[in-house]
Amino acid sequence: MNSSSLSVGGVAAHNSQNADPGVVLSALSDDDSRRILAACDEQAMTAQECADACDVPLSTVYRKLGTLSDASLLEESRRIQAANHHPREYSTSFDTLSLSLAAGSDVAVEFRNVATDGGSTTEER
Repeated sequence: MNSSSLSVGGVAAHNSQNADPGVVLSALSDDDSRRILAACDEQAMTAQECADACDVPLSTVYRKLGTLSDASLLEESRRIQAANHHPREYSTSFDTLSLSLAAGSDVAVEFRNVATDGGSTTEER
């Protein structure tokens, strides 16, 4: 069986139950989305922090964050602050993501959380 893989590093745990390979590939095909994903890999970031770090308009960042979240590539949480405003923050939702292209045009998505699951597969389609 011929295959090739793409791996992207990350942090934290996630829920990849609904990860569709087409949605994941579509999200990763966009330069801005990849830059935002890489920024959120280093630390959890708010949309404004992503916009500043990636030099992308805030409205675009919100769309990309939605796409990355829908693809199970980012997790959303709340940043607790002393003030009443608790902004949403985003972090990568995996340690390793592998996309495999097999004979017959089948695409498999595999998420792994090495720190939390000892490297076992959390999702494969």
